[in-house]
Amino acid sequence: MATANLSLRFSVILPLLAVWLAFAMPALAQSSTGIPRIDYSLSNEFRYGIGERYEGENPFRKEYLENLFNTRLFVGDFTLGFRAQIDKPREYGRDTVGIKEYYVEFRRDGLSARAGNFYNLIGRGLVMNSFESRPIGFDAPTLGAKLGYEDQDLSAQVFGGMMDFADILSNTRVEQYLLRGASGEIRPTTGVGVGTTYLAVSGQRTPNGFRRSFDSYLREVFTRLNYNQFSAYLNYADKRNQISDFVRQTGDSNERGNGWYGMLGYVGEMVSVTAQYKSYQFDLVKPSFQSTSDRQSRALPFQNAPTLVPEYSKALLDRNPHPVDFSDEVGFMVDIMATPMEELTVTIQGAGASRHNAWQTMFIPKDTTPNSKDRTEYLRLNESPLKFPSLSDITYSPYWELSAHAEYDATEDLTLGMALQRRDNRTYREGDGKLIAPHSEDYTASTVMLESEYAFTQRDNLHAIFEVQDVFDSKKKTTANDSLGIKASDGTFNNVALTVEYTRSPKWSVAGRFEYTTTESEQGGQQLWGTLSGTYRIGDAHTLSLEYGSTRAGIVCTGGVCRLVNSFTGFRLGVVSKL
Repeated sequence: MATANLSLRFSVILPLLAVWLAFAMPALAQSSTGIPRIDYSLSNEFRYGIGERYEGENPFRKEYLENLFNTRLFVGDFTLGFRAQIDKPREYGRDTVGIKEYYVEFRRDGLSARAGNFYNLIGRGLVMNSFESRPIGFDAPTLGAKLGYEDQDLSAQVFGGMMDFADILSNTRVEQYLLRGASGEIRPTTGVGVGTTYLAVSGQRTPNGFRRSFDSYLREVFTRLNYNQFSAYLNYADKRNQISDFVRQTGDSNERGNGWYGMLGYVGEMVSVTAQYKSYQFDLVKPSFQSTSDRQSRALPFQNAPTLVPEYSKALLDRNPHPVDFSDEVGFMVDIMATPMEELTVTIQGAGASRHNAWQTMFIPKDTTPNSKDRTEYLRLNESPLKFPSLSDITYSPYWELSAHAEYDATEDLTLGMALQRRDNRTYREGDGKLIAPHSEDYTASTVMLESEYAFTQRDNLHAIFEVQDVFDSKKKTTANDSLGIKASDGTFNNVALTVEYTRSPKWSVAGRFEYTTTESEQGGQQLWGTLSGTYRIGDAHTLSLEYGSTRAGIVCTGGVCRLVNSFTGFRLGVVSKL
């Protein structure tokens, strides 16, 4: 199978290379010197790890080997690129051996043309935002062609191709889409833009993907405004689905959906404010269908709109983030950044979200009708979807978060930082009306972070981060069971994290990261995790990294796409080369 896939890759890349040479040779022939100049960019990233990883509560041996070799050749206005990839076994995602990415691209005078693999972002992503995130095994490339043009007054693009998307929650499920789209924006005056997008999607019926083929049509309009210190953006997207009568009769898909995104911003000398709003209702379905992977009308994997969820680079501040449901979520986020004095910067962030609808469970027992069965029905409590999130009613699965961060340059060599955060995330489960009662899975966390960075010399730097967190997690509540060795817990516990890094720029660095929790309900009952790591620069092109220790399990999100990363104890090696 690997040989067949590799042959297929080369059967595509060789014609692309021929096209590239056909266009490039005439341009080279016109060179004034007669000697073509070929620039190149080469990079290689090697990662290896071996140790023990938990899958649920069971440990198993985990080994992975990943190598990415990226090549770019530049000849005039032409670029030829490819990536040779060896992921076997891979840490997250599908094993891949062969040419993973390949393309030919031309750019001149605002005109661009690309054939091969590409990712695409249109507007703010309500219709199209495909990307790759290797840390969580998410990848949504398109194999096809894209043509574009851009100047001061307008921009436009047309594109099409096939997308094979591997579900990050399943090792076997692969969804296949045929995409055909176009977008454009006109800018009648400085700081003003109006644009639109149309995308036709054909979901393919495959053995390990969708059971039935379907078609979806996405359209959007957006406008933006920049005037002096003010900025604004408004985006509306509409989604129509043509689905089979069988799917329509099951009631697990909608034929219409839409989404809104808006932003207002102000940038001043001492204060900057940004307010954002989202209402994603591309597929408002009953609770029993919300986690169905085969639901054809849900927000598709390339619909990754703004999350409006704060992101952090610190361990505990970023632990257990709120996962966004692009099919059903209404919310907001406000950012305020102030500089009351030259040495002090203060950032305040607030965000909130909920589902659009609340549901009530009704259990209907079987009657005397032949083939009658017990069933559960869900009734929508509100007549129309919410336009603003409900942050207090648990039946809407409310989420809110508030944080403040301050950074102070005490001296030329010493920088101090402090952050306070409160996160409240509740997921409502409607139950089945019989055995499982309605309940809310609650997670709340209050965190304090202290940070300092001191430069001993221009080359020597010490960076330390200390975090303390108070947590309530209803899923960790337990009843005492002496025979099984289970202690009673009310779901309340504390986390402590410490990171210390010493850097001698640009040659080497060493770091230690440690985390402790008072709960005994983590994977394997582990309560202490620690890693020692270091990097060493070899010459000007190579960086070696080593790490040994254990890391805690947790939810990791990229662009709103989230997965559970299980705990790992072992050794990691990495080498990055750039030429």
